[in-house]
Amino acid sequence: MNFTIRAATKVDCKDISRMIMELALFEKMTDQVKISSEELERDGFCPNPLFECLVAEVPKENKSKQGFTTVGYGLYFYTYSTWKGRSMHLEDLYVMPEFRGGQREALCSLAIKRFGLERPFTRLLRCSRSSGSHHQGRLALNTF
Repeated sequence: MNFTIRAATKVDCKDISRMIMELALFEKMTDQVKISSEELERDGFCPNPLFECLVAEVPKENKSKQGFTTVGYGLYFYTYSTWKGRSMHLEDLYVMPEFRGGQREALCSLAIKRFGLERPFTRLLRCSRSSGSHHQGRLALNTF
């Protein structure tokens, strides 16, 4: 299946918000989601954005059962380590269930490559949080 990964825009915030809720539903934690698509727009697309986001899209002929062409997202932000310097934290990497399988690894790989092409990285670290299956295997990307 063909898909593309690109930087998210304000227009994508409703789809990102929808997928955040899908992830929360899977985790049985929908009551924990307090953010709206308007807040995503405000916080991610301002002069000093608090996060950046990539979205995965499929062609219209491969749209989801519900009619969506935006089928995944990766939301990340920058932080600073007093030991390592600049770093990037990948908060979520989500792909709609019907587009997983062999494609999930390809989407993840493309997202990581996209990060690497835009900024140099020294290593990919697994985060230690393990409060639920969503947090297992989280990645932190350290830059130099």
